Parts: sequence; structure tokens; C-alpha cells
Amino acid sequence: MFCVSLKSILRICLFFSGSYLKGILLEDMSLEEKVGQVLMVHFNGEYANEDAKKLIQGMYVGGFIYFNPSNGLHSPAQVNQLSRGLQELARKNRLSLPLFIAIDQEGGLVARLQQGFTQFPGNKAIGMAGDPDLARKAACAMGQEMRAVGINMNFAPVVDVNTNPYNPVIGIRAFADNPEEVITFGKNALDGYRQAGTIATLKHFPGHGDTVVDSHQDLPKILKSLHELETIELSPFAHLAESVDAIMTAHLIAPALDADHCSTISKKTLAYLREKIGFKGVIVTDSLIMQGILNQTTTVGEAAIQALDAGCDIILVGGVRCINGTTVELSVDDVKEIRNSLLDSIRTGRVSESRLNEAVQRILNLKKLYLDFSYDTATPINTTENYRIAEEIAQKAVRVHGDLSQIKNISCKKIFICAPEELQNTLNKTNFLFQEPACSVFFENLNPSELEITAAQCAAKNADLILFFSYNAWKNPLQKALIQWLLDLEKPMVIISTADPVDLSLFPKANNSITTFSPTEPSIKAACTLLKMCRT
Repeated sequence: MFCVSLKSILRICLFFSGSYLKGILLEDMSLEEKVGQVLMVHFNGEYANEDAKKLIQGMYVGGFIYFNPSNGLHSPAQVNQLSRGLQELARKNRLSLPLFIAIDQEGGLVARLQQGFTQFPGNKAIGMAGDPDLARKAACAMGQEMRAVGINMNFAPVVDVNTNPYNPVIGIRAFADNPEEVITFGKNALDGYRQAGTIATLKHFPGHGDTVVDSHQDLPKILKSLHELETIELSPFAHLAESVDAIMTAHLIAPALDADHCSTISKKTLAYLREKIGFKGVIVTDSLIMQGILNQTTTVGEAAIQALDAGCDIILVGGVRCINGTTVELSVDDVKEIRNSLLDSIRTGRVSESRLNEAVQRILNLKKLYLDFSYDTATPINTTENYRIAEEIAQKAVRVHGDLSQIKNISCKKIFICAPEELQNTLNKTNFLFQEPACSVFFENLNPSELEITAAQCAAKNADLILFFSYNAWKNPLQKALIQWLLDLEKPMVIISTADPVDLSLFPKANNSITTFSPTEPSIKAACTLLKMCRT
């Protein structure tokens, strides 16, 4: 006799009603499927290739993070095809669990989606614009553009309080240098992502704003008392935890919380987030290939075990790192080894299966709230309205220091423009600035070469006006030295600081400068518009 259980009938009904995900229970999952769900990985490919198939159908990974150039990301159509291909592979698995597809799309300095997408100024520019509603509008627009190409999770907004102007990793990625403004703008950004139907992620807990070390390169320490941390670093997380579904950890040591362990692998620190702050959502690790955490764990597999055991729910193992000048990224075999390490840790009891179950249940709950296999590709991308929002932020954020009147009546035939190469395309789009600049030098790296310095010096000697677009000169000594040499010519010169505004403090001789707080096209255009207005 053919016999079908009540649970099977329920599964069939849910599948055909389009609510299949809601019927998936933790008890139905194998150990391999559960371990796969906690992994968020990255692979090389502009479409769903064999590597993606191995990760999804061989290891049951729960999510992907996109990077460029690894995943192309060179047009909305290409990103959309990539997302659809990955989800189709996931649909064919036994449980048909949709994937988290995540990205770092903060705006400003960190924006993986470039070509064909609206380029929004980053958090500091939004903070300087002074209108919290612009944070909501920008987040909503970014979220809608991401959802239109199948990206359902953004590792944003940054709510670090950047109290150290010489912070090498946060800087203008933060809204402000005080917690009150960070909370206000962060809350509005969360409202925007929620309006767009995109999962937002607060980062980087417990706060990366007062460090002098980049956790990609080493392990920072924040030597503050618990009261100091609660007043500044922890304050945005405490105020916003109820309004967000995911929080990302930072690879740093805060001895007031745990003197021995990096926050990502610290049971004490994550217990503070759960018990003191009361966060009930998903905790995501920052990428485990970063040197900050590897200083404590040596291998990515060991870092994954300790992070899961400490209380992290999603184990992020994507991205690239540089070792002795060589770019290294994890292969499919590397991910398999990490996954096997996690499986072994559960089977041997090093990590309890109840801890794994807790993480997977949170993941399932979040997927039930936001994910299915369909999304609206008809949503327009890079619209006039979205660009208008970006322009409004840029125009309200830009600041002039000194008196630009000296560039009036300067012949527009002898103007020299110097900038890093990564700003060249953006500057080329602002061709309305000066029709016949004397010449321009775009240096390949943020530290110009000897040949590029010589070329800039020669060009500057014949110029009537020098425009230098600085980009974090404070941590690039050759760029700083070139700016100082040009200032010593005592010719009319304007420094346009496009990243950390601390650049301008390096040059007391600079009488005229502009800060944009963002290297994006709308921000550079806003600065160029000011220059154009000043010379007419």
C-alpha cells in the first residue's frame, strides 16, 4: 500500500504554495547540511560555474559574498545572471534553501557594485551633509539596486565611531566621530534598507573607530575601560541592535571585554552582545582570511571552529589577502577543508551540536523573513532620482577652506591637474571643469613613482594653477612629499582632499583647499563645480 506521512503532505503543499522555506525544520537537516548553512563563501567566476556547483550541491553552503574582479560585477545584467545561476543550483538541492547573497556596498570608499550602478558618497559625506533622511534615501536606493540583481544582504551600515582621525581602516567610512550622530544616521540607514527589503548588517562590533592598526594586516587593540567603550564604541550597537537582523564582528582585542581573545572568537565579548545588549539576530564574522584573526588562530579552519564555538552564526571565509606581495584567495578545496574541520569539531564534541543548531536556526529564521527564489528585476537601476540623491549628498557635504578667489582671472590655458590613477575616469567625466588644462599626471599607486614625481614637477613649473586631488596622503609618504614640493613652488594651488580630511592638516602652507569626504563621481563633481564657479 502506498503511504504518505502527514509531514510529507505538508511539505508538498508548502512547495506548491510557494512557501516551502517556511516548512523546513532543523530536525530534517543532516549534519553536513547544517554545517554548510553556516558557511558564507566566495568563488572565482562571473557566472555559476563548476566551482559554484561544488560549493552549493557538494557542500550545501548557505551563502556567497561577491567581490570584484573575482565575480566580474561589470554590469547589472551580469550580476543578475550570476545571482540567478547560484540560486538555481541551490533550488535543486534536497532542501531547496535559498542562498544569502551578500556584498560590501557601503557607498564611498567601499562599493563593490560600480559599473551601471548609482555611486553614492559614503557615510562621512552623508554625515557632513547634515540630513539624516539622506542616509535613509541612499540606503533605500542602494538596497533596491542590490535586490534588483539578486543581492539580498548588505554588509552595511558601518556604525564605528571614528574618534581617531589617523584610523587606517575606518576613517570616512564612519558617519561621524561621536556616537550620537552615528546612531541617528545609522538608524535612518537601517530604515532605508528595511524599506528596500534588503538585510542590513551593523559593523564592526564592538567598534573599530579608535584603532591605529588595520585588522586586515594585524590585530588591533582598544585599550579603554568598559565605561569608555559603553559610552562611545558600544553605544551605536546598544541603541540599534533591536532594529537590525545581523551584526558583524571585528577582529580586534578589547581587554575590557576579553583580554585574551579577538572579539570574533571571544565568548565573553559575544555574550555581552547577546546578554547585555540583548541582540537576538544573526552574528556574522568579518572575513576569517584577515591577518587580525589569523594572528591568534593560525589557520582559517581553526578560526572557523573557534568563531562558531564562541557564538558566531555565519562564518565568512571570502575575500583575498596579500602575502609577501602575492594575492591569495581560498579555493574550493580550501573551503572543503574548512567545512571538514567544522564537521570534525562537531563529531568530536569540541563544538556542541546544540551550538550549531542554534546558529542554523537563526539562519533559517532570517531566510524565512527575507528570502525566496524570486526577485524583481524590473526595478530600475542607476535612475535619475537615485543620482539626484547622490548629488544632493555630495553638494551638501563638500567644504571649502581658505579663499578660492585667487584662482579668478587665471588663464585657463595653463592649469596642471595631478591625482591618483583611480580618480582618472571620474575626473574625465567632469570635462566641464577646464577645457584646456596644461596637462595632467595620474600616478598609478597612491604613492607616486620617481618617474611620475618628476613628470609632475616638470608640468607644475609651467602651470599657472595647480589642482592636486589628494587621496589619503597622510599614509602615503611619497604623495605627501609631492604635495609639499608643489606647495613650495608658491604658485596658486588648490588641494582637493577626496578621502580622509586629515590630509589637509599636513600642509599648513595650503591656503586653499576643498574636502569632499568621498572619492565618488558625485563628490568630485561637486568640488569641480565649486572650482568652476570660483574662476568665472
